[in-house]
Amino acid sequence: MHYVEAYVAKVMEMHLRSHQTRDSYIAKEANLKKIRVSYGHLKYYGYNARYELDGFTVKDVLEAKEYLAQLKTVLLPLVVDPPKAIPAE
Repeated sequence: MHYVEAYVAKVMEMHLRSHQTRDSYIAKEANLKKIRVSYGHLKYYGYNARYELDGFTVKDVLEAKEYLAQLKTVLLPLVVDPPKAIPAE
């Protein structure tokens, strides 16, 4: 979530105030669409950790680390060296 927020703040020059709004932007904004699947898996893991108190296997942790790496690969270069601001829709 924090990488998505950093991207939105830096590139789109706005802050998203809800999970629903963030999910909406992830579904429609070109660069965020690239991380939609990875973000969805991480969101699922986060929800289960906080509210369902699920235990995680080593496999789960390794998968989560891979999803995070995919997300960072797409978003970090855009946050560190962002393109011109994209107007909010």
